[in-house]
Amino acid sequence: MKGCPYCGAALTYDRMEKIYFCRACGASVSLQDLVEHQERIRSEKERTLKERRKKEEYLEWWLSSKR
Repeated sequence: MKGCPYCGAALTYDRMEKIYFCRACGASVSLQDLVEHQERIRSEKERTLKERRKKEEYLEWWLSSKR
């Protein structure tokens, strides 16, 4: 089950309208919107992991040069 990009609640699929809707906040989302939201989240996670690795590598280099 997919989660609402706005409130995180479970989404329900409406076959007639071909959209997902949230019973908690009333939002209606297309499949394309859900895919774009998931891609945006994935890219943000990758960016933060890359930044974290860069900082860890720098710290490791800096500490090793002090020996």
